[in-house]
Amino acid sequence: MTRIIIIGEGPMLPDDAALDAFWAAARVAVPELGVDHQVRSLGIDEESTGLILDFIRDRTKIGTFSLPWVMEQERHPQTAPGTPVILTGFDGSPKAVIRITDVRATTFGAIGPAETELDGPPVQDPDVWRPLHRDYWNGLLTQYGKSCTDDMPVLVEPFDLVYMPAV
Repeated sequence: MTRIIIIGEGPMLPDDAALDAFWAAARVAVPELGVDHQVRSLGIDEESTGLILDFIRDRTKIGTFSLPWVMEQERHPQTAPGTPVILTGFDGSPKAVIRITDVRATTFGAIGPAETELDGPPVQDPDVWRPLHRDYWNGLLTQYGKSCTDDMPVLVEPFDLVYMPAV
């Protein structure tokens, strides 16, 4: 099994045993998930994590975004359609499994309504999405000596929710 963990600044790292148990339960519920998967954190704090999970559950958030610069620095393979991703809360606990359905390469400056409409309702307006993500990604990119610029590559990743236990 290959597990790729992509956790931003702030969220707690997930516990391997909790991830393994969650993944086993997800594979029982959705046997075609396979073995390989990624792990990504949600939100910038507990409150935003809860909101994002609600949007995913309601299917009003149906996409995510990745930075090739970070994936290259961390030697993570780029996401491909079909990749399952365990989403963890700010506390590191596994919350849901999504499956990436498409991967579209663009740049930060080219992101507009067609991309931001995949995100949760509060940030679907590009004028809200762009400054929020610029600030968040600048914090993430500092450790790599980079900053969020209009020509920065971004992967747009629409997804399907495939597993989320009842809360």
